[in-house]
Amino acid sequence: HYQTFQMVCDEHLKQPLLKPLELGDEHYFHCLRIPTSGKQRDFDGLVLGLAKILIDSLNEEVLREMLPYAEQEQLKKEKGIALLEAAFRLNEIEGAEVHVAFLQKLQALRSGKRAYEKRRDSLKIAKHFGIDDRGLTDVFASILSKAMRMLDDFGALVRNGRIGEIIRRNHREAARNLFDEIRTASTSDRTDASVNHDHVIYKLET
Repeated sequence: HYQTFQMVCDEHLKQPLLKPLELGDEHYFHCLRIPTSGKQRDFDGLVLGLAKILIDSLNEEVLREMLPYAEQEQLKKEKGIALLEAAFRLNEIEGAEVHVAFLQKLQALRSGKRAYEKRRDSLKIAKHFGIDDRGLTDVFASILSKAMRMLDDFGALVRNGRIGEIIRRNHREAARNLFDEIRTASTSDRTDASVNHDHVIYKLET
């Protein structure tokens, strides 16, 4: 599912939504599996690896390109999952909130075993993943299932052109604003209305 998603992004976006893992982190992907031991240590390591693959690798440059031009300055400090949530919400992408919530819970589960043991909110996260009443093997299988569903849904958005169109629309809006700024700042005394906006925007985009 991960490799298919990467190929879809490469074909349709020419850039990844999930950046490739760095050389020192590739083992997180190669070691990803449903644990057989049921040991907490193994489970924690797999949660960490999955979070590295799905959260730490989010391509924030692409996500910022998805933000509507008018919102980009206001949201320039957003990162990671918060940036993903804003990009999908502001573009009214249905169903994305389910996957954002999944990533938020995965991040919280990864944040630290000690917090999970001590805080009520972390216990709620554990209950969401079924840690209270299911073995860790079954729990991680459920987490992997949610991860694969997310990759499939995001891949469909890329494949059907939705993500690409959002980015192109924002590029056009940015070009229009750039053109307006140039025109306003211009010292030219030209007064006719013969400027072809679309032609200028095309040149700016190129």
